[in-house]
Amino acid sequence: MYRQANRLFPGVLFVATGAVVLGVSSPAPADIIAIAGDTANSTEGLGDFTGFLSYEFIIGEAGVLTVELTNTTPGDDRGWITGFIFNIASEDPLAFAQFEKGTHPFLDAPDQNGNPFGNPFLAGAALGGNWIDGGIPEDGIAMGDTGIFTFEVEATDAASLTASSFLGGPYEFNFIVRFRGFIGGASDKVPVPAPGALALLGLGALAQRRRRRSAKHGP
Repeated sequence: MYRQANRLFPGVLFVATGAVVLGVSSPAPADIIAIAGDTANSTEGLGDFTGFLSYEFIIGEAGVLTVELTNTTPGDDRGWITGFIFNIASEDPLAFAQFEKGTHPFLDAPDQNGNPFGNPFLAGAALGGNWIDGGIPEDGIAMGDTGIFTFEVEATDAASLTASSFLGGPYEFNFIVRFRGFIGGASDKVPVPAPGALALLGLGALAQRRRRRSAKHGP
């Protein structure tokens, strides 16, 4: 996973958690922000979600992005999250994020067509590796459920990237979530607002998440 780190420090051992031994310092704490669907700008007004983006710089040009999405679609129309795509607001034109693993059977989905929001999108994950119509919708994230997915990030400015960097890019909306399997075969594409519009939402959602963790694990 840490190809750049291995190039910089040949022979140095890297454990699975990303911590570095043999005298090299541990990675910085992860930066985390809350996200939510901008249903007013979705293509069909059917799906909705909340979630979190977490970014952790590891070393050199390497980092890890974690995407957590909860399907909060209202009503009885069903609908599964079947993929998501995003760009990276990086100074490195060769920056990329490669899907590593997740709680659902998504595959790496780079260079996807995100129209009407833009084309192409740099990175993502989806059923069958196809953001538009890959796999069976029922294999996605069901209403009320949560999926968690991690990506290996490589960029020359990896140390200066933040969680918000994965909401930025060349388009008005740079993180889009795909829904499929609604009654009648309908689907939806739901964007995340630009980082500035998420500020107040992020404070409230992070507070709720900390309360849930405290209640679960105790003082």
